[in-house]
Amino acid sequence: MQRLENLFNNDALRPFRFLIVGGAATATHLFIVALVFAFHASISPYSANIIAFLGAFLVSFYGHRYITFRTRGSMRRFLLVAIGGFLANNVILTLCLALSLGDFVSVAIATVCVPILTYLASSLWAFKIKED
Repeated sequence: MQRLENLFNNDALRPFRFLIVGGAATATHLFIVALVFAFHASISPYSANIIAFLGAFLVSFYGHRYITFRTRGSMRRFLLVAIGGFLANNVILTLCLALSLGDFVSVAIATVCVPILTYLASSLWAFKIKED
């Protein structure tokens, strides 16, 4: 068990840990969107997306703090990274809706397209460990 834990804690596996946390945040995002559409079918996909973003942000920040990067990080910086990702997400959402892919499918596609940029910005800026 200790060997497995040591393997998981290896810095080379940080992108893998990022994917796990990002997957949890994405699942949270999509679950919230599905709930919002289930209870408010007439809501705008943009409104559903922003509600889901807020819930997924918390899962993402704390997951990256304690699992991915294992450093305090800056919630303010990560919020800026997340907002940048959210804006990119909405550009993709707009394109998907323009292609008539359907509300949920459009949100889902937009939600899974942003993680690479978010990882780079998070590791290089939001959760960067300050060197003395």
